Amino acid sequence: MQVIYDYLSYPFGILLGFFYNFVDGFFGSASYFVAIALFALVFKVILLPTAVKQQKSMAKQARLQPKIRRIQERYKGDKNAQQKIQEEQQALYQREGFNPMNQGCAPLLIQFPIIIGLYGAVYSPLTYMLKIDTAIIEQFKSAAEGLGMTVSSRMIEIDMINNIEKIRDALVQSGATIENLDAIVERISLFGSTQLQLFGVSLSANPSFKVFNFLLLIPILSFLTSMATSLISQMRSKRTNPAASNNAMMGCTTFGMPLFSAVMTTMFPAAVGIYWIINNVYTFIQTLIVGHFYSADKVIAENMVEETIVRRSKENNQKIVAERKKNETK
Repeated sequence: MQVIYDYLSYPFGILLGFFYNFVDGFFGSASYFVAIALFALVFKVILLPTAVKQQKSMAKQARLQPKIRRIQERYKGDKNAQQKIQEEQQALYQREGFNPMNQGCAPLLIQFPIIIGLYGAVYSPLTYMLKIDTAIIEQFKSAAEGLGMTVSSRMIEIDMINNIEKIRDALVQSGATIENLDAIVERISLFGSTQLQLFGVSLSANPSFKVFNFLLLIPILSFLTSMATSLISQMRSKRTNPAASNNAMMGCTTFGMPLFSAVMTTMFPAAVGIYWIINNVYTFIQTLIVGHFYSADKVIAENMVEETIVRRSKENNQKIVAERKKNETK
């Protein structure tokens, strides 16, 4: 598990650090927040084809509903109705190239690697954001260990930022030689007092419902922003598929995601929770845009046109083959 964590942290940390250093000269104390927003935007764009595919899949499911209802009516009253209905539905899905697993909670699962990678990046700001030389970080760790800090902890870089003045004094007293030590310490101290702070609360801390402070807004906002997206998705799904409200997958999407979103933000540093909220806002906007350009009516109409073209092409080919056979027999 640690190996996976390390591998995921490295590329995501590099990317987050790139955005932070890119915007640092423009946004000042908000650079860290802006970097997280850009980080979320990049992955939302990368995952856009998945959202489009899911929207098209929902439209296709809506088109299949009349056929599914006819199957259900056919076996109404049959003692083995459930099994026969499932078998015919699977056969229908196979013929139509429809995969019901494209619905539901799959998009949420895609977020896991991103969250784990960002989690590692947030806990390593000296490495990824400030790009402090590895040798210098190791010297800082040695001094931190002498001050009683646990250097094997994932929080070690955060702890060093919070105690950077003590670490500097310890290094000076030990006679360690680090070029531009005061400038490095000042840079780290500024990062800790501005970028890692939001309304006086550290973004490295985990939000908790047991502690009443600003961070409590993070799980609340995460729930609300996720619920907004779930509700608009459910409303659109019901318009195209009235039976969707009885679908277990739809229930998972509508209520499971917002609850899971709120719980997740209490398990990670506040910076990860901010990413989650921003991602929810992007998802809401994406849902509106994708829903407009790939509405069920438009997708169904396009599919019908494509199917008509394919059917006519087959009919023409059959006519050509039949005409050839007729001429050969003459």
